[in-house]
Amino acid sequence: MKKTIEKPSDKRLYTQKLNWFREQQFEEVEPMKFYRELFPVGSFEEKGNKSGKPNGILVEIVEDRGLQTIVTDELDGIKERLGKENVIMSPISYYGKRRLTKNASLLHAIVFDLDGQGMRELINVIHQMKTVDPLWKDHTFLPKATYVVLSGHGLHLYYFLKKPVPMKPYIRREIDKIKKGLTLRIWNDYNTKLWDNIQFQPITQGFRIVGSASKMGLKYPVRAFKFGKKWTIQELNDNIPDIKSMREFKGNIDIQDVTPIEQAKELWPDWYERRIKKGQKKGRWYIKRALYDWWLREIENKMKEGHRYFGIMTLSVYAKKCNVPFEELKRDAYGLLNRFDGLSTSKENRFTKKDIKAALEAYKDGAVNYPRDTISKLSGIPIKENKRNYRTQSEHLKMARFVRDELNGKKDSWRNKDGRPDKKEIIKKWREKNPTGKKIDCHRDTKIDPKTIRKWW
Repeated sequence: MKKTIEKPSDKRLYTQKLNWFREQQFEEVEPMKFYRELFPVGSFEEKGNKSGKPNGILVEIVEDRGLQTIVTDELDGIKERLGKENVIMSPISYYGKRRLTKNASLLHAIVFDLDGQGMRELINVIHQMKTVDPLWKDHTFLPKATYVVLSGHGLHLYYFLKKPVPMKPYIRREIDKIKKGLTLRIWNDYNTKLWDNIQFQPITQGFRIVGSASKMGLKYPVRAFKFGKKWTIQELNDNIPDIKSMREFKGNIDIQDVTPIEQAKELWPDWYERRIKKGQKKGRWYIKRALYDWWLREIENKMKEGHRYFGIMTLSVYAKKCNVPFEELKRDAYGLLNRFDGLSTSKENRFTKKDIKAALEAYKDGAVNYPRDTISKLSGIPIKENKRNYRTQSEHLKMARFVRDELNGKKDSWRNKDGRPDKKEIIKKWREKNPTGKKIDCHRDTKIDPKTIRKWW
């Protein structure tokens, strides 16, 4: 008779992982020491002293409500919540009292969430961070995390930064790009059983705090183990191979700062009139209600276990984009509870009302600018781009040709027989004629977009 091999429970597996870390003589670091290293003295305001510095913000889910708490330089807010459940914090300092992307000030670490791990996968992750790649001898297979955090079912890999990085939009976009590239490397088939279901997360993502309870309860806390060095963004960027399939994830971290306002006034007078003189905010746009209904059907029929929270979160995003009332969104979201919970593969990983409550917080004005590809990656559901406003291809082309012919008096003069000018060549020739010229001068003379000029400069 064939012997059945019993699958270890999540709690037993947690204990096995903890014992392995200890056997390998990893240094377990106390929670407050971990956060003092992440946020050194002077990172935040002192309690009661309005110095104008940013602060940390943690979120605690209590009775289906997300309560946000300011963390000052003494870190008391963290200390008071050690051992509690559902306490989340991102490695970022913020201005104001709300954990909004627009309020983000400084990024102190980049963190990766890695799920789907048994003992073999855990050992493989550590091995890949220790072993030099023979084809890339200056690097290990994976960059060595500053801290490896046992989060419960999986790992959080913390890469502390040598110097905090300003969270300006153009910097955030580039670091998000780098994080996607490194996520692809970390989520390989040796490190996770869910390698075909990669979870892409933005750099603003929050994580259960070290010292708080994991999903399995108070007896199984989130633990931090010291492992590697601190990093710069450039060093992490260098760990993305310079090959064709990965180049789109290489960040351009040397890009210039925001254009000075006087130059912006000259370069973009219409923008200056609207945004500076009139004080207008970025315009928002509304999408047809049909998109929300379609996405509700998509997540209902295609959702997988590891993406359930993001399924509700992205539904909240689309509700805001499509101007769907919050009460209707709330009914639809809680209506998915039984179906999503039915996807659970273990008792410790149930999908609850608390998860839905937290995900519904994405219903806010900032959600209208959430890009399609990010929604697709977070939810794990492919979204095909539709540029034809729901027309068939033949209808779309027929309409486009009609507009083209009407605009050109049904003549053939609109065709460019010589092809589009090569902007690279135009910039090259301009520089040859103006060896001491600046990018701003090149833009004035050629009218080429500044981004294109920087690309070929």
